Amino acid sequence: MLRTIASPTRTVMSRVARRAPLAPPTTTCVRPYSGRILSNGLYSPRPKPARTGEQREVGKHWPEEPDDLLDHQGPWNKISEAVKNDHRQLEAYYVRMTKSDDPAYQEEYQNAFVWKLSRHSIAEEIVLYPNLERCLDKGNYMASQDRHEHYKVKRELKRFQKLRPSSPEFMPTLERLWVVLKTHMEEEEAHDLVKLEEAITDSRSRAIADNFEFWKDVSPTRSHPWVPNTPPWETVVGTIVAPWDKMMDKWRKWPTAEEFGRAPGAGSPPF
Repeated sequence: MLRTIASPTRTVMSRVARRAPLAPPTTTCVRPYSGRILSNGLYSPRPKPARTGEQREVGKHWPEEPDDLLDHQGPWNKISEAVKNDHRQLEAYYVRMTKSDDPAYQEEYQNAFVWKLSRHSIAEEIVLYPNLERCLDKGNYMASQDRHEHYKVKRELKRFQKLRPSSPEFMPTLERLWVVLKTHMEEEEAHDLVKLEEAITDSRSRAIADNFEFWKDVSPTRSHPWVPNTPPWETVVGTIVAPWDKMMDKWRKWPTAEEFGRAPGAGSPPF
């Protein structure tokens, strides 16, 4: 028989009856009951090695020509590190496309850009934004604004991913997309991520970063603006669409593996 426990906000099923492990008491947010397991049902308490090196200051200007194209996979100590790493990668792909006049080279980085941005956006909507809503007093408003900006980005990305580099619309479409995207990324780094890191523990931040990377791996690799942008429907529809996108990726052109310092997987991009 299932037992229930009364709480100040809701009645929840007994974890003992469900045979589910208790969430560690250290992974809590500032607000009550905000330290539950993420909406996707995952939690990763694994320890991570400390990262060394100078960290980019939030809100500072970005380099004109980023050189490091290595696609770091973590493990990350904080969710802000994982998100900002993707931002730097997107900027690097954009610079490669705009600095080259070789259509074949531009097509390779166009595919890399679409692949990275599509997965990044969905992972944010499934993992990052629900945590903004849970852990911050104005989190609902912040997440709503972010999702609205994502929809605009996805619409421009949908147009961009259909274009060939030889098209006269290729560069104008990319520039329109980048204006919207860069503004959104700068706002996330300067405000949303700062507020979230202040409101959660280090272990919670690591767990969110782990889940963020997990959902990137199972998300669609092309832009689909019609897909719902809130869990759980985004999770359901996204996992249905993703296999088709990944199958089509096998016939697309990608940057060489040597540029990323790692070998490509079977039928996967080399990063």
